[in-house]
Amino acid sequence: MIWLDFSMFLVLLGLFFYVFASSNVTILHRMYLTLHVVFMCWTLFQFASQTTTSTLFRLFYVSISYVGLSLLGIGWFVFIVYLTGQSYVIRKSRLFILAMPALISVAVVIINPNGMFLRINDQLSPLKQLEQGPLYWIMITQLIVYVTVSFVIMFYKLRGENSVRQRTLIKTAINGMFVLVSFAITDLFINVLLIEKMNQYIPLISVGMAVAAVYLVHAIRRNKVLDIIQTVQRDVMNTMSMGIIVLDENDIIIDVNKVIKPILRLRIGDKFNSAHLGPQFKGEVTRDIAAFFEEQNKRPLDRLEIEIAIQHDKHRHIIVQSAPILNNKKTLVGRVLTFQDVTELRLLVEETNVQNELLQDRNRDLLIMQDELFQANKKLEHMAITDGLTGCYNRRYLLHQLEQEVIANIRYGIPFSIFLFDLDHFKLINDKYGHLIGDEVLCGTVDAVRGVLRFTDILARYGGEEFTVYLPHTNRDQADQIAEILMESVEQNKINTGTSEEPVSVTISMGVISIEHVDPTDLVDPKAFLRELLAQADAALYEAKYNGRNRIVKRKLA
Repeated sequence: MIWLDFSMFLVLLGLFFYVFASSNVTILHRMYLTLHVVFMCWTLFQFASQTTTSTLFRLFYVSISYVGLSLLGIGWFVFIVYLTGQSYVIRKSRLFILAMPALISVAVVIINPNGMFLRINDQLSPLKQLEQGPLYWIMITQLIVYVTVSFVIMFYKLRGENSVRQRTLIKTAINGMFVLVSFAITDLFINVLLIEKMNQYIPLISVGMAVAAVYLVHAIRRNKVLDIIQTVQRDVMNTMSMGIIVLDENDIIIDVNKVIKPILRLRIGDKFNSAHLGPQFKGEVTRDIAAFFEEQNKRPLDRLEIEIAIQHDKHRHIIVQSAPILNNKKTLVGRVLTFQDVTELRLLVEETNVQNELLQDRNRDLLIMQDELFQANKKLEHMAITDGLTGCYNRRYLLHQLEQEVIANIRYGIPFSIFLFDLDHFKLINDKYGHLIGDEVLCGTVDAVRGVLRFTDILARYGGEEFTVYLPHTNRDQADQIAEILMESVEQNKINTGTSEEPVSVTISMGVISIEHVDPTDLVDPKAFLRELLAQADAALYEAKYNGRNRIVKRKLA
């Protein structure tokens, strides 16, 4: 039996390195490996205690193994807390309190006051010289407490847990713990309580630890209960909407996710090639894919992408991407192929483009309508301020402009003049030639007047055959010169009547009033002042008509 403890130690040591080397080490792995170290500590020093004939050395080795056994309870408890997802319970302040029974037990083992934990009895045989004292049961008690609490936590958590993975974790821990406790109780009964009747020591705890460890490691590898990282990676791959193929450096298929399986005929371990493409990949698509993989072989370290259209239950657009997998030395160790269905995106883009085109057409129509409305408003505005027959401004526009201009001119001392003229004997022309010719005479006269006026001057039809001219920045002398030229231009203007008779020529009578300076304080009512100006011009006009027509009467307001 002496080598059974050592054999169990070797088994546990091998399992330790196996778990450490074959798994992504998470916090649960660390917790389990801590328990595993306690298992190895017990078996190793139990073996060592049986290889020496020195009672003191035996006491030393056994004490060390009991130190490890004292920590088994708290270690298992912490492992269960993490396993059941209640790690928030383990804080630094609480951990010391939770570990207090185990620490007391360790202190009792190390100090062994007066041999009350283990004592040497020289009168007994070498196998029975180490006897358990009353403090030995402190260690047993704290182990029972930790084990009981751990069982309660696990059964309580198992009752309310819905996650299949979590339930598998808890069941695995319960079974492993049950195996260990069963061997421990048997060992306590045989090697402690019945020691007087036994002729040799049977390392049942060591065997129990080894059996429990073998079961736990087997369950870990079979169910991958602790491989949370690999589980998450697998879940992430399978929940992604794109198909994923993982290849090694020789294009051997290592892994695929669920999305790609209905599309491509793939088996893990096969070499990936175009033969795996389904019947939906044909014709030009096959050539594009072949060219894509050929380019991938030429540029293995580059990320490549291609978009193809296939017929799989309906027309689909697929984006195929190829990305290299590099190790720490930037050496190619594999490649990830992704197949992303972007049909809905393409349809959405096409629909968006159609809607954008419709929107642009509507915008163009709106712009045309806006321009037409602008032109119509402009035309209406022009019609509102112009005379429909002659095209010059109407009386309303003239009065509106004069109200603003007069105020500014008087305020800043700017001279200005106003002409009011009337076509002489215009009624006779209407009676002789008709109103159409009369209208032609009016328009021809307006054209002649426009040819004389400056760009800043305003010509308006005041009413009937009467017209008004506003001349800004014009003093009396300048106004007199312009009036003479205007009368001469009108008199020389010939209007064709459309008959065999001679063209018609008309003269005008004109009243001219010039304003060179007015005290701004006298301008109390601009509208009244403007009415006075126009009345003065009208009086000058009628004076010219009264004195024989075809003449100018000039007046000046200082």
